[in-house]
Order: sequence, then C-alpha cells, then structure tokens
Amino acid sequence: MAVIPVYLSPMTSFRLFAFANILLVLLLGSCTKEEAPSFSGFGKKPVYVPISELDNIANLPPQNVQQSGTIFLKDTLFLMLEQRKGIHVYSVNNPAEPIALTFLKIPAISDFTVSGNRLYADSWRDLVTIDITNIMAVRSIDRQTNVFSPLLYPLFFNGIFECVDESKGAVVDWVNAELPNARCITNN
Repeated sequence: MAVIPVYLSPMTSFRLFAFANILLVLLLGSCTKEEAPSFSGFGKKPVYVPISELDNIANLPPQNVQQSGTIFLKDTLFLMLEQRKGIHVYSVNNPAEPIALTFLKIPAISDFTVSGNRLYADSWRDLVTIDITNIMAVRSIDRQTNVFSPLLYPLFFNGIFECVDESKGAVVDWVNAELPNARCITNN
C-alpha cells in the first residue's frame, strides 16, 4: 500500500488541533469535579505559575522525561510533550542512538502539533504559535488568548484535591500534599 503525503495548511492544522482538543475534553468529560464537604487529609494540590510567566517560552538544556504525552516526528527531529512543562526535542538522524538536543519550555502546555516550521501549542487558556525554523533558538510569534478551557482537576486521579483558584495563575503541576479544608473531589 502506498502512502500519499498530504499537505495541510496552517489553518487546517489548527482546526484539526482544536477539534482534537475539544474531542479530548468531551471524552474526559465523564470525569467530573464536584464540590465536597470540607476535608482534611492527603490529596492533590495545584502548583501555579503567574499568568505573566506563560510568555516565558525558551530553549533549555535537555531535561529528564517525567510525564510524557503527544509525540511528533518532523524530518529527523522527534518531539515529545512533557505535560504542563514543555517539549523534549531529540535528533533521530541515527534512530538507534537518539540525541537529546533541547527542551522547549512552554508553561502549562497539554498538547501541540507542528505544521511546516510552526509549532502550535496550548498554554493554559491560550494558543501559542512558535517559529521552530532553528530548533535551538525558537521564538514565540503569536499568542491567541482564551482559546481553550483548561482542566481544573488532576487527570487520572480519583479523590480529594484542592480546588483551582485561577486568581493564583495557571496550573502547571499537581503534587501530593496534606490538605486542610479541601473541597473538591473527582469521580470517575
């Protein structure tokens, strides 16, 4: 069977990206967040960054993979999501020996796609467009605000957690913590 390459315009790629995110939210919609009576004990607590720090998109040295997600192959580059933190970039010129090149810091990211020399990623509520012509010196070229509705509860967790307070910023992680007076719970 022959594989026929298909070119997708940046707008078509964006629409597919947006559709995939909407589908993900609908599929995960069976996990609900409910207000619970006050609870003190062990659970999950959000880690925040100020909204002003969401624009701090930059190249960093390679990082250890902790919670991977979406992967993408572009020419000889392998890109792999690090949930809420950024994207690991590897050279796969020799697939038997991938080389870690850089880590693209994109705060509060949960998904991305690539079209040509543009990387499109969510960053909390926003859609950012990043020029990856030089993968070792990326630059943010556009930010569309309030495009997405982020999940306000920890994924793949069943139990009590501290409710998200968006006035504290964007959630970039969830940590185990002793919680005094937690009021939110997930039910799968």
